Amino acid sequence: MSMLLLIRSADDVRSAIEAANEFLVYQRQCVAEPREADEVIGIWLRRELDADLPDWLCLDRELGVPRDADVGIRASLSLSGLWTLCWIDGGLLRTAHSATERRRAIFDSLLGTAQSANATKTFFPVFAAVDAVESIKANMLVLEDRYPQMIGGTWFLDDWERGIVPARR
Repeated sequence: MSMLLLIRSADDVRSAIEAANEFLVYQRQCVAEPREADEVIGIWLRRELDADLPDWLCLDRELGVPRDADVGIRASLSLSGLWTLCWIDGGLLRTAHSATERRRAIFDSLLGTAQSANATKTFFPVFAAVDAVESIKANMLVLEDRYPQMIGGTWFLDDWERGIVPARR
């Protein structure tokens, strides 16, 4: 499942990443091998963290039974209102064939509609540590073009053994 790290403010980025990494590394040590969709897709600065973000299960009004949302938060883990790690799920993510497609589905569903005054409009993409730098730069150009007011000027890498680490250019 794809993940987003929501952080309350720019001042909390370093400590939030360190704390989230402790959890991610521990969790990943319990898993036999990396799974493609168990990736951190991005870091999103939001004053209200996960407020106004969709749950992953919606209720079909006609049948009264749960159905999958296109994209939503399946579960989350939070620390003292400073950061929240969200597991994102939904039909759009399950049919995506790559991290790039999953990232675009999340951006289009969550970031594209984030007009709330509570939402800080800064998002830092996170790419797999094994991705080629040229591929990351190309993806960053697409994201910056599509979301010019939201994409931060830097990116991070998701290393299976170390967690979220700053990219070295």
